[in-house]
Amino acid sequence: MRTKVIAVINQKGGEGKTTTVRNLSYILAVKGKKVLTIDMDSQGNLTTNCDLLKRELETIVDVFKGEKEINEVIINVQKNLDHIPNNIKMSKFGLYHDKSAGWSELLKEAIEPIKSNYDYIFIDCPPALEFATYNALEAADDIIITLQAEENSIEGIADLLDSVNEIREATNENLNIMGIVVTKFKKATKLQNQFHDMLKNHFGDAVFNTIIRDNIKIAEANYNHKSVVELDKNSNGAKDYLALAKEVLKRI
Repeated sequence: MRTKVIAVINQKGGEGKTTTVRNLSYILAVKGKKVLTIDMDSQGNLTTNCDLLKRELETIVDVFKGEKEINEVIINVQKNLDHIPNNIKMSKFGLYHDKSAGWSELLKEAIEPIKSNYDYIFIDCPPALEFATYNALEAADDIIITLQAEENSIEGIADLLDSVNEIREATNENLNIMGIVVTKFKKATKLQNQFHDMLKNHFGDAVFNTIIRDNIKIAEANYNHKSVVELDKNSNGAKDYLALAKEVLKRI
């Protein structure tokens, strides 16, 4: 099977991008798939969630600068799961290199030598359409959009889809939207149910059938630097991410 590079994206913060990458990568690794996660957010939340001290690490930015080979910044976090960290270096680097020659293809070029070592590469994107996000879109085969069931969460989707189309037309014509997953869903809220129905009506099959319910165990897992499946496999959060992983595998 050819390596699949999947960017998890939304230009708004708090939509569940990092949590989704953390849980999908953990589940697939446990299933025996070779997985790499790449933190492209200068906040480094995915790196922290992998129980790593982000400020003390060499990162993907060191590879972009040519100071490190990519194998030198890959860290094994569990069996079958590796991680490339990030921290504030990304923000500083992006300020100076945004729109410079080849600026949007740095990640694509960096991972090329190691792609074949993995079944899946998940990229956690920052909450903005910026340098790091465009690099992720250039490198990816597929994108997963995470989205809270709130009106202000859907407003930016049009801008995001415009950016995807720009990348397709310019350099990555095969970039595919794997799906939109609704996160932090409060089932008892009538408005949220109406929102999800509207989303399905508008985007059709692009919306994953799996909904990630609002669940305290997900927050506890993040606090303890674990996946929710690792923390409590019987929780609603774990059940939802296990279901999403199955659906992702069917769409690949």
